[in-house]
Amino acid sequence: MPENYNSENTVLPFLQGGGSMGELIRRYNWETTPVGEPLNWPVQLKQQTGILLNSLSPMLICWGAELTQLYNDAFMQLFGQIKHPAALGKPFFQTYAEAQDVLQPIIKKVLQGEAFAYPDFKLGLNNNGSIEEVYLDFSCTPITDEYMNVHGVLMICFETTASLSDLKDAQQSNKEISRSNRELVTDNEQLSGSQQNLRRIVYELAESEHRIRSIIDNAPFPIGVYLGADLRVSLANQAIIDVWGKGPNVIGKPYKEILPELVNQAVFEQLDAVYRTGKTFHARNQQLDLVVNGLSTTSYFNYSFNALRDQEGKIYGVMNTAADVTDAVVARQRVEEASDELAALNEELAASNEEMQSVNEELQSVNEELASTNEELNESRQQLEAANEELAASMSRLRMAIESTGLGTWEYIPTTGELFWSTELREIYGMSASEPATMEGFDAHIHPDDYVWVHQHIASAMSPATGGRYDLNYRITRFDNNEIRWIKVQGSVYFENEQPVRFIGTAFDITEMKLAEEQTAKLAAIIASSDDAIISKNFDSIITSWNTSAERIFGYTADEMLGESLYKLIPADRHHEEPLILSSVREGKRVQHFETKRLTKDGRLIDVSVTVSPIRDKQGNIIGLSKIARDITERKLDEIRKNDFIGMVSHELKTPLTSLSAILQVTKAKLNNSDDAFLAGAMQKANLQVKRMTAMINGFLNISRLESGKILIQKQAFDLAKLIAGVVDEVKVTATTHTIIIKDCQEIEVNADEDKIQSVISNLISNAIKYSPIGSEVQVSCAMFNNEAVVGIKDQGIGIKPADAERIFDRYYRVETLDTKHISGFGIGLYLSAEIIQHHNGRIWLDSEPGKGSTFYFSLPLLNV
Repeated sequence: MPENYNSENTVLPFLQGGGSMGELIRRYNWETTPVGEPLNWPVQLKQQTGILLNSLSPMLICWGAELTQLYNDAFMQLFGQIKHPAALGKPFFQTYAEAQDVLQPIIKKVLQGEAFAYPDFKLGLNNNGSIEEVYLDFSCTPITDEYMNVHGVLMICFETTASLSDLKDAQQSNKEISRSNRELVTDNEQLSGSQQNLRRIVYELAESEHRIRSIIDNAPFPIGVYLGADLRVSLANQAIIDVWGKGPNVIGKPYKEILPELVNQAVFEQLDAVYRTGKTFHARNQQLDLVVNGLSTTSYFNYSFNALRDQEGKIYGVMNTAADVTDAVVARQRVEEASDELAALNEELAASNEEMQSVNEELQSVNEELASTNEELNESRQQLEAANEELAASMSRLRMAIESTGLGTWEYIPTTGELFWSTELREIYGMSASEPATMEGFDAHIHPDDYVWVHQHIASAMSPATGGRYDLNYRITRFDNNEIRWIKVQGSVYFENEQPVRFIGTAFDITEMKLAEEQTAKLAAIIASSDDAIISKNFDSIITSWNTSAERIFGYTADEMLGESLYKLIPADRHHEEPLILSSVREGKRVQHFETKRLTKDGRLIDVSVTVSPIRDKQGNIIGLSKIARDITERKLDEIRKNDFIGMVSHELKTPLTSLSAILQVTKAKLNNSDDAFLAGAMQKANLQVKRMTAMINGFLNISRLESGKILIQKQAFDLAKLIAGVVDEVKVTATTHTIIIKDCQEIEVNADEDKIQSVISNLISNAIKYSPIGSEVQVSCAMFNNEAVVGIKDQGIGIKPADAERIFDRYYRVETLDTKHISGFGIGLYLSAEIIQHHNGRIWLDSEPGKGSTFYFSLPLLNV
C-alpha cells in the first residue's frame, strides 16, 4: 500500500469522477462481492473502471466468473427503475434473467476471447415491471491481461429503439399519404392543406437534422494523434479504435500500416499535406470504405486534421478528430428521396387538377367515397402528430445526453443580435441563470490578450468564403470571480443568400489540459538540458523518448533509437538484468543507482549508473518506464586507481608495522619484571596503538581486495559462541570503560571464515563502545532462528536516525552530528562488515532509536543448511 494512501479519506485515482455512479461505486461495500476491496483489484479491472467512469458512452463491466457488474451514468438510463441501483455489484444474469437465453451464448464466446458487435440488436427486457422490446447498437469485448487471459466482459450499448420506431413510423406515414393522395384527387383544397402540413414536417426534420449534426460535428470524439513523418499513432481513444476495428494494439504503428484500405481514398494525401504545410484540413460527410473487424464497410465521417507544433513552431505531428455521421447522411438521402417523390407527386397533382374540371359531374357520385377518405385522412394526421411528438422526445433525450457531458452549447442570431447560452455554458462562465446572455457580456469576459484575434476569427467565420467554420482555443474571465479559464470553442455559421442567419456551436473547459501542456513543456525543457541520458520505454523495452544527453553518451540519434529495443544498448552477458528491472517497476518500485555496463554505437563498453522509475497515468496505473543513465566510466577508473593506491600504501605500511610490533612485544616481555611502572604502562599503550593501526591497515587492504574481486573467503566449521567469547575477552583487556556481557549465547556450529567473522564481531563491539557513554553496558547475544545463526550487539548509546540508518553500511559513510565529531574513524568498518557477511550469503541490519541506543545484527547460514 502506498505510504500516502488513507482508505478513510482518499479516493483511489481510478475511482475518481463518474458522476452519480462514481459516487455509488465509491460507497459500495465491494468486500461482500467476488471482486473484493478496490485497492486489491487487478490492474485490468482498475484500468477499465477508470475508463468507464470517465466515458460518455453507456458502458458496463462484467467481471470474473460471477460476471459482477459495474456501470456508468450513461448506462444507468438503460436499466430502468427496477434494475438500478440494485444491479451494481450483482451477477449479470441475476439482473437480466429474462434475456439469459439470448445473451448467455454471446457472453460465453466473449469469455473465450471473441468480440461481437450487433447493430439494432432486438432484445426483450423487464423495464419498470413489464417486458418491452428494445433495439440496441450493442458490442461485447473481452477484458484480457498481458497474456490474453480473459477476466471479464466490456459492453457498450446505445439504445436505437426510438430511431427505428421513427423510421418505421415515417415509412408507414409515407404509405398512408401516398394512398390518400391517390384517393383524394377530387378534393384539391383538403389535399393542399395536407401538403402544407407535410412540407412543415419535412422542414422541421431538416432543421432538427442541422442542429443535431452541428452538435455531433463539434463534439471532441473520436481523437487520434500521429507523430513524425511516418505518422505513427501516439494517442488513440476508444472511440477511434472502435471506428478502425483493428484491435487495441495500434499505438506506435504507422497510420498507413493500420488502415491500408484507405489507399486511393485521398486520406493519406490529406494527412501528408497537413504535416508538410501546417494547413488544417476539414472533410464533411466523407464516404470512407473501411475494413472493420475483418468486414468491409462503407461509412460517412466529418473529420479534421490539425498540425501539432512545438514551442518553436515546428510541426511534429497531426491531431485527428472525427465524428461518424453515417446515420445522418443516410437519413438525409432518404429525406431527399422523399422530397423528390413529393415533387413528382405535385406535378402529377397539377395535371390532375386540369382533369378535375372535366369530371365535376362525376364528383357528385363519389361523395360517399370522399367521406370515407376523410376519415383515413384524419387517421394520417393523427399519425403525423404522434411522429412529431416522438421527434420532440428524441430531441429531449439528446439534450439530456449533452447535459451529462459538461459540453456547453450556444446560438447567436446575427440579424437580431440575440444570444442563447445553455446551462452548461453558463456554469463554465460562472454566470447565474437569471442573468441574460448578451454579446456585450461575452466581449467583456474575453481575456484582454485574446480579444482581438478572437473577433478576427468570428468575423472570418461570418464570411461565406471561409465555409462558416469556427474552431479555436482562448481564455475567458469568469463572471462570478474573474478566474481565468481556457475554453475550446467550435461552431458553424449557416447562410441564406450569402448572409449569416444563425451561428451555432459548443464550448468545453480545457483549463486542466492546458495546465498539463505547460507542465509537459517544463518537463521537456528539463529533460533536454540534463547532463544525464533520460530515456522512456514501455514494458516491451521499446524506446519511446531519447534526449540529447543520451545521444552524447551512447552515440545514437533519436531517429536511430525511437521505436528500437533497449537491448540494443545492453551487452549480451547482461540481458538477464532487464527482466528483473521490468518486474520490479511493474510492482511500483523504483530501481536506484543500479551500476552496470552498456554498449555505445562505436562498440565501447561504458560503466553507467541507472535509475528506473514507473510512469503512471492520472488513475495511478503504471503505463511505462522512465530511465536516467549517468556515465560513471571516469568515476570507476578513479576508484580503481584509488584502490590500487590504498592497497600499495597499506602493503608498504604493513611490513615496518609488523617489525615494530615484534620489537614492542620483545621489549614488553623484558620490562615485565621492571620496577619502572611508567615504562611498562607506556609499552602496553604503544602495543595497543600498533594493534589498532594494524586493524585499520587490514581494513583498507580488505576493501582494496574486495573491490578488485580478490578477497578470499576461507570457510571452515567452528563454534560461533566460542568465537564470540574469545573476542569479548580480548576486547575487555583494552576496553575498561564499559561493561561487556554475553547474554543467551549457546553453542552454534557454522561454516564460515573464522578470521573475517571475528573482525566483524570485533568491529561491531568497538563501535558500540565508541558511540555509547562511559560506564554503560554492551550486550552480545547469539541464537538460532529459521536455519540461521543470528548475532546481536546492543549498546545504550546515542542511537541512529532513520535517514542515517539507510546509508550506515555505505562505504566511507559517517554520521556527522555534534555528538560524533570527537569520535575518530574513516567509515569503512561497517561497510567492510556488510560485504563480508554478504560474501557468506548472510544478512546484516540494525534496530535503533535516537537517544535510546542501537542493536546491530548479522546472520549466517547454519552448518547443516
